[in-house]
Amino acid sequence: MKNRFTALMLCAVMWLGGFAGSAWAQGRDLDEVIKSGQIKVALYKEFAPFSDVSAGGIDVDLAKLLADRLGVKLEILWFSADENMDDDLRNMVWRGTVLGYGPADVMLHVPIDATYTARNEKAMFFAPYYREKFAIARNVEKIDKLESLDVFRTQRIGVEVETYPDTVLLSADGGVYRNNIGHYKSAGEALAAMKTGEVSAVMGMQSEMEAGIAGTSGYAISDVPLPLVNRRQWVIGLAVKAGNEKLAQSLQAAMNSIAEKGELKDIFKRHGVEYRAP
Repeated sequence: MKNRFTALMLCAVMWLGGFAGSAWAQGRDLDEVIKSGQIKVALYKEFAPFSDVSAGGIDVDLAKLLADRLGVKLEILWFSADENMDDDLRNMVWRGTVLGYGPADVMLHVPIDATYTARNEKAMFFAPYYREKFAIARNVEKIDKLESLDVFRTQRIGVEVETYPDTVLLSADGGVYRNNIGHYKSAGEALAAMKTGEVSAVMGMQSEMEAGIAGTSGYAISDVPLPLVNRRQWVIGLAVKAGNEKLAQSLQAAMNSIAEKGELKDIFKRHGVEYRAP
């Protein structure tokens, strides 16, 4: 009986997923978006300082401006990150989830990278609007300058667990810093630990570091003193379903206008992040 119930539930989910996929098979190009009077924008749920359900963020403000430029209302489709970005694009850009959530008309904060875009042919990537990198936030009283990682032989550094910065710190210089690494669930928790004195520095995305110390004194941001890491930068932009050229063109024009008028830089400044052009 239990196996029969499980089989029936599986069939129901598969049917629902097929129905949702067929219902959204064509996506929505510009004419349909304008006709509906609203644009559906996919944003990550917990991704400060860019997007957060309760606190808003850079991408939330940007989505509002994009909708305003198109003359439509904004509807945010909040979602949690899946296993990888390919899954996020499938769920939020070109197909939707098996339970019928999504896709949106456009997704913000997607990587604009030739290798990545080549393997995701069902999405169209455009309108790069920011360049991200890694950095280290530090308590200047404990670390007045950062010319190498050698200081972390004695000073503790925080990091979000199972991230690229975590891997770097665990393996750098033969693993000599392992005993002085504090692991946290998020960069935000690591920054909070720095402010209480639990760690003297934090490594993570520069936008997170900048927003985390904005409005406070006694802290500074440094480049990661490792050439390979410091050169590791990536550009983010927008994505729509492949074939929706009119919508992409209209959003690109809107982004151009927002950037040219200085509004994009203002958004980043408002959230304590230095704007870095792509």
